[in-house]
Amino acid sequence: MIFDSCRFPLLLSLRKHLVTGCLLVLLGCIHISAYANPNLPDLGGSGFSTLTPEKEKILGDVLMRQAKGSLPMVFDPLLDEYINALGNRLVANANDVRFPFRFYWIDDRNINAFATLGGHVASHTGTLAISESESEFASVMAHEIAHVTQRHIARFVEAQSQRAPLTLAGLLGAIVLATVNPEAGMAAMMATQGAQAQASINFTRSNEQEADRIGMQILSDAGFDPHAVPDFFRRLSERSRFMNQQLAFLQTHPLSQARVTDTRLRAERFPKRFVPDSQDYTLAKARVLARYQHKNEDVVTIFTQRLQQPGGNTRANQYGLAIAYLDAKRYAEAETLIVELLEKDEYNLYYLDVYTDVLLGLNRANEALEMLEHHYRIRPNNQVVTLNYANAAIKAGGNRLAIHLLKNMLFYKEDNILAYDLIAKAYQNLEDYARFYEARADFHYQLANYPRAIDDLQEALNHLSSSDKLENRRLESKRRQMQAEFDRLRRM
Repeated sequence: MIFDSCRFPLLLSLRKHLVTGCLLVLLGCIHISAYANPNLPDLGGSGFSTLTPEKEKILGDVLMRQAKGSLPMVFDPLLDEYINALGNRLVANANDVRFPFRFYWIDDRNINAFATLGGHVASHTGTLAISESESEFASVMAHEIAHVTQRHIARFVEAQSQRAPLTLAGLLGAIVLATVNPEAGMAAMMATQGAQAQASINFTRSNEQEADRIGMQILSDAGFDPHAVPDFFRRLSERSRFMNQQLAFLQTHPLSQARVTDTRLRAERFPKRFVPDSQDYTLAKARVLARYQHKNEDVVTIFTQRLQQPGGNTRANQYGLAIAYLDAKRYAEAETLIVELLEKDEYNLYYLDVYTDVLLGLNRANEALEMLEHHYRIRPNNQVVTLNYANAAIKAGGNRLAIHLLKNMLFYKEDNILAYDLIAKAYQNLEDYARFYEARADFHYQLANYPRAIDDLQEALNHLSSSDKLENRRLESKRRQMQAEFDRLRRM
């Protein structure tokens, strides 16, 4: 799916407000996004000296909801499925897992990744783009998983709380800023916690070594090549040597020569194995290169050249070129390529996604609907199929069909941003403004804009007739619950 202004107006509005200093909002006002839950456990006031796994999970969820509204997150169902499938394969081979993990993408060409409380791990798109094998990319994810399982971040929070009480707003702002932007994070923590915070949230040398050691074991147990770790580190060191500024990854994960040597020696304890890259890895990487790594005007040329190189005529490069043609609105050329790929693999979701957008671009929405209905019967719970089907339905005027599909999907994937965006569009097309504003409230709720969500619910109430007493009571109860939880979280 591609995110254009008429198809995803709420997401477009969100991206317009993602400016350089947007993260600082976390320090001034805490807009917590979560479904209203009157039974939310007490986090223990303004201090977190004893951070139990339960508290860690709650804080982590709050933090990532904040991040969704403050960071340039990538809401791409294909990339989401890839990183979560890979991440959970690694988690399945880790010890000391206390809660379910969730993996995310940040739209950033720099090489970096970070983990935070409660099993939330994010990777910059640039990390996948620069990786030369799936084992390399998996090694970064395994390292971040180890930081969580060994409670490195939780220990940092506990240590900082012993020096000075932490407020929830200050804690969340410090963690987000320091893990994503070390310099801003340092300044934020110095302002909110005093001079003793100068150590920042960057992990200590022992933490990094422990995450290297455990991450390498996780990587090996999951069937990847542990030798990818020193290979990746060596290339990062070489890239950084010829740059004016240190790579973001090396700022948040200091890489000394001793650490490079240590990972090389540790990898030698494992047998060297050849692990072929999965098709999902090669296609996800091509998608990132086409959509997030290069300038739009250069992508067609880049993938055309890649196809012409010896050994470069691969399905991944053909797929990347099809995306380039699609985004350049060269629909006929995109269709030729993607149809050829679908003939070889008709159930491939990467190809299906691009072909749907090609058909919509050619104003053949009914043809897309017929194709997607077939795939939906086979995979009714797949977010890629469902979102494309609902999007095609809206394009074809089938707004009620889209609403039905999206409501079913939200029962099992209630945090899907694109689903809320599409369902709001469908209700708007039907001129059902009460439900349109409620869907918008749910959308802003998921993006940590709690006040905006409450305002939208009030607007939804304004569009209900006084005779619709049941709906009035339901929405009023939802608004009050949301306000009560927001007030409670602000007091922490």
